[in-house]
Amino acid sequence: MLRADLDAPRKQRHTITRTFHQLVQEHSADVSYQMVRRYVSDRKPEILAASGKAPEKAFAPQSHLPGHEAEADFGDVTVRLADELVICYPGLGTGGLAYSTAASSAWAQPAGDRTCSSA
Repeated sequence: MLRADLDAPRKQRHTITRTFHQLVQEHSADVSYQMVRRYVSDRKPEILAASGKAPEKAFAPQSHLPGHEAEADFGDVTVRLADELVICYPGLGTGGLAYSTAASSAWAQPAGDRTCSSA
């Protein structure tokens, strides 16, 4: 049934509920809905992979050693400096170190004579 669904249009594929009812009514299977749901969720990716129709993996795992890499994002920020709204442009931007929950940011004013910064 799961293999037959590979070539069926999306709206005509079997749902887990329909699969469960067919097993119980047509084959007198003594199974629970949870057993069928678990089996289908485990088996469907295996069938898709074996048929070559599995979606491409979009997740790229990263491994960072503590303190060895940093991430940075850049953009403009508006701050109130001496009761005046000032647009600060990226000096260093915002970022953090791998394995750290602390974030830091540093910004430069357009004139470049002072730095808007926070930690």
